Amino acid sequence: MKKLAVPLALSLTLGACAWFQSNPDAGQPVIDSTTNRSVRDVISCLTVEAQRHGASFTTSPLPQGQMLEFGDSNVIKVRADNGATTYRYYAGKRHASNLWIEGASKTCAP
Repeated sequence: MKKLAVPLALSLTLGACAWFQSNPDAGQPVIDSTTNRSVRDVISCLTVEAQRHGASFTTSPLPQGQMLEFGDSNVIKVRADNGATTYRYYAGKRHASNLWIEGASKTCAP
C-alpha cells in the first residue's frame, strides 16, 4: 500500500502544479516595466484609474515604494530602483471589472 501512496501523491502534486500554471483565469504572470515617472506619479495615476473603474484597493508600504492590492490576487508593486521607477503587476483572477488593471502600465508607467 505504501508503494502505491508515494507515486500517487507525487502524481497529484505535479498535476496540481500543471493546473495552476495553466489557469485560464490568470492574466500574464508578471508585467514588469520601468518608467521615468516618479513612484508618486505612478501611484497617483493608478488611484485615478481605480476610481474611474470603481475599483477598491488597499496599499502597503514597500522599501522605496508602495504595493496596491486589488483583490483576487491582483497586485501592483511600484518602487524606485536605480534612478528609475519599476512597475510590476502580478495578475490574479480575471473579471470583466478588473481587466483594466492589465493595461494600466501603458497609461500610468509608459
